[in-house]
Amino acid sequence: MGRPLHDNGNGTVLHNQEVHVLQIPEEVRLSGLATPEIVAAAVTYLHRDGILILENAIDPSHLDSLEEVLGPEAEEIARDPDHHFNFGKEARNIDQAPPLVADLMYGDIWANPFAVAIISAILGPNPVCHYANGNTALKAEGRQPVHSDIDKPHPLYPFAYAINIPLCGTSVENGSTEVWIGSHHKGNIDQHTAYTDGEFGLTIKPDLLSERRNHSPPIQPSTSKGSLILRDIRLWHAGMPNRTDTPRIMLAFVVQPSFFQAPSKVLLPLKAKPLLELWKARTGLQYAARWVDGEIDHKKVNSDDVEFSTSNQALLAMEHMMHLPSH
Repeated sequence: MGRPLHDNGNGTVLHNQEVHVLQIPEEVRLSGLATPEIVAAAVTYLHRDGILILENAIDPSHLDSLEEVLGPEAEEIARDPDHHFNFGKEARNIDQAPPLVADLMYGDIWANPFAVAIISAILGPNPVCHYANGNTALKAEGRQPVHSDIDKPHPLYPFAYAINIPLCGTSVENGSTEVWIGSHHKGNIDQHTAYTDGEFGLTIKPDLLSERRNHSPPIQPSTSKGSLILRDIRLWHAGMPNRTDTPRIMLAFVVQPSFFQAPSKVLLPLKAKPLLELWKARTGLQYAARWVDGEIDHKKVNSDDVEFSTSNQALLAMEHMMHLPSH
């Protein structure tokens, strides 16, 4: 069944856009086992929209514990002249990684069983997490340009999902991410603006934005605390201004198929290795880890060298199959 339609007054038919919300019943959340019905519905909506909200997927007390640590650190990180800002300092959107301490690495955040079950149904068994970080929207007036999270030629099928976990409820007021529902269907590198050296950037060409806005304008969905967001990384989106005094902290994990062989690795303390082995046994999720024997200052973790493209030689040899013009 398609989305309802309405006329915007100038003869252009608009799709009524909304991100579908899938509620996890409390007894299911406590069991940690995704039902076939949850997986079936989630896979269907992700295929159609490229994004889905899972409500009541995380223990709120775990989010509180992380916010107690990360909330006071946000402005401190922003003052570090070497720290990474996402699309410049005007939007005041910074990388902010979760604490890399075993006691604060909760399984329903680092290996959420519902998110992993859904992603595994799409990407195949034993998916691999290549990115564990986060982004924080500080009080600001600026916004990010519309972009996708991949700037290399890529397949025309799902090959990476972001699991976004806000530590609080999100809304337009505190900088809920702008999303362009369904834009993943045409996502490819030819949609991106080109740098002067011929390489492509993350931002989407203005004429394509104008064209899509006429029939499928962007929205900023709200989420309740305890929700997580699954997003195809090809989906167009943009960080928006947080107009409150409280940092809006959202963790981010990117999961890819085991065959894709993306080069990025997650910096992790060796002490957490038993946890990761437990999560793998329970959910099938693996981490592409770069182990550190000792403590890691999560405040220094950034995404400067993140790379979600493939190193699989068979896929690279079929580059013409991953760089077809959009239709």
